[in-house]
Amino acid sequence: MKIAVLSRIPDLYTNHRLQVAARERGAEMCILDPLVPVEHGGTEFFDGVIPRFGPIWQNQGGFWLAHLQSAGAVCLNTAEAVALARDKPAAMRVFADGRLPMPPSVAGTAVRSATDLAKLPFVFPMLIKEDASSGGWGIHRVADTASALAVMGPLHAGGVPFTVQAFIAEAAGRDLRLFVCDGRVIAAITRTAPPGEFRANVRLGGRAEVHIPDPAETALALAATAALGLSVAGVDLLRTPAGPMLLEVNAAPGFEALETATGADIAGSMLDLLISRINGQNSVVNNQIIR
Repeated sequence: MKIAVLSRIPDLYTNHRLQVAARERGAEMCILDPLVPVEHGGTEFFDGVIPRFGPIWQNQGGFWLAHLQSAGAVCLNTAEAVALARDKPAAMRVFADGRLPMPPSVAGTAVRSATDLAKLPFVFPMLIKEDASSGGWGIHRVADTASALAVMGPLHAGGVPFTVQAFIAEAAGRDLRLFVCDGRVIAAITRTAPPGEFRANVRLGGRAEVHIPDPAETALALAATAALGLSVAGVDLLRTPAGPMLLEVNAAPGFEALETATGADIAGSMLDLLISRINGQNSVVNNQIIR
């Protein structure tokens, strides 16, 4: 069995753990850089594919994910689901249609001036979140009109898509990351931002601790993941007095902090799911041939 991981950085913790899990299950795994298509061989067959490229590489990574999928490889997350998750306005519409609670948000294309900022259904401070943000990078908290325009101006000029979102002060620098795999939450952590920082990402110095999600948090994470058609996702939530709120659904989530804090074998769960689907697809094909 041959499995491809689409990733730009082979030495990441996540890729190492996936390779170990693959070897333990007798599978061969290759790390493919979606920006170096010549190494893909074009027609080389893979039984399964795990997308691990970041949002900034969605065009190139999405192309190769769709290519391998069309060639018959089983994708842990399909090309269509990953593309939808990475299209922030489209994903927000899906969540809104499903009545999933989110912080009030407005697409950056609708906010270009001080007048537009004054008409928003929320007040300062607020967040400006680049759609390709990852690991806390590309998220800006702005305290007034001048600082908001200073951030938005270069983004508009550079054609960088972004979202303007209400800042939920009640979260107090904490958020939740729930890891969903095959319709279950298999690990969860609370992330707490370091002093002076509003972002709780572990890459930025946030502290990760084991979290046992309550039924409302679990239900929201599963609903958001299913709404996008994802099989595996990292779901970020905020805890508020009114209940959990959905921040983001990551289609290629890192899980170093989750495994370290919880002891969960997330890599193994991902491989087990993919291998079971590969074996299931092969059984269907064989049955069709026999008939």
